Amino acid sequence: MLKITFLMSVIAVFSVAAQDGIVKTYYGKGKVSSRVSFVNDILEGESFWYYENGNIKTQKNYSNGKLNNSNRSYYESGLLKEEVHYTDGTLNGVSKFYYENGGLKEVRTYNFGKLISKSELEFDANYVAPYSAYEAGMNKKNFNSEDILCDADICPQPIGGIKEIEKNIIYPELAKKFNLEGKVLLAVLVGTKGESKKITVHKGLGLGCDEAAIEAVKKTRFIPGEKKGEVIETEILFSINFKLSENSETKFLTKTETDSVKSEVINKEISQKQFIICETEVCPKPVGGINELLKKIKYPSQAKRNNVSGEVEVETKINDLGFVISVTVTKGIGYGCDEAAKSAVIKTEFEPAVQNGKPVETTVKIMVPFILE
Repeated sequence: MLKITFLMSVIAVFSVAAQDGIVKTYYGKGKVSSRVSFVNDILEGESFWYYENGNIKTQKNYSNGKLNNSNRSYYESGLLKEEVHYTDGTLNGVSKFYYENGGLKEVRTYNFGKLISKSELEFDANYVAPYSAYEAGMNKKNFNSEDILCDADICPQPIGGIKEIEKNIIYPELAKKFNLEGKVLLAVLVGTKGESKKITVHKGLGLGCDEAAIEAVKKTRFIPGEKKGEVIETEILFSINFKLSENSETKFLTKTETDSVKSEVINKEISQKQFIICETEVCPKPVGGINELLKKIKYPSQAKRNNVSGEVEVETKINDLGFVISVTVTKGIGYGCDEAAKSAVIKTEFEPAVQNGKPVETTVKIMVPFILE
């Protein structure tokens, strides 16, 4: 038994240690997390470690198992974080360190492990790194993905990815109030300097989300597209997600809740989130959510010409099957919006109200939003 155990141990060690060439590790779904170079089981040449977005995290150069020459680390955006020089595994020469915005932070000089000098620079909040500074750390092979479409060899890429654009979104208050979520499909013309020259909404979401998406893109810098090795002006097509956090859900109010509200603070909160008011235990709600009702709203041209926006309050009777029986405008804004609100509600299928565990017929108040885009 001892001999067998020893033999298995030898085989296991040999299997792990016997590495030659490029050894890859993965995050999953084919995403490479590292590419490490070996020659005769010894680290040799360039090795890379990557972020999950495909950008380079660390680049190291080995010679006979020891760090040599220039070794770099990058921020997830692609900007250089540090560049450190080694000779036979010992710090030697000039090493540079950078702030997250790309500005130089610190310079150190070593002489075979001994620190000779050190200079620190203050953070400059106004510094903007040129797009070329991002290129070394960004993996262009990952640029052309299903997320971004274009007809160039290499599509323009938002610095930090589409998630960085979504971080810049200021969620419209009206969209929050009506719990509106979804995607805005945009076409963006990216210039040779990485600027967004023209932004067009191909498929909107409404309630201010389209404008919010455009503003978020305007705040974003891009790595420009390439064709046949040359930087070119390129139009790209991609979607931006609008998703509310859990604490921003639409509020469906019962009569008991509205009667109990007394403080000004709570009244303000309700006015921001109220959509349907009912007197049953569970209020009716549109099948598929508020977005299904919003899709059915046709903004009257007369209201657009006169710059009319606001909310139309409609009293709606919904039977125990979820069908709308009658709709009456109790508070309108005119210019065709009242009729458009009634039409949208009539065309909407609802989940019926519930009382004592059973679906029932009820009358509710629905606030239908009209906002110019």
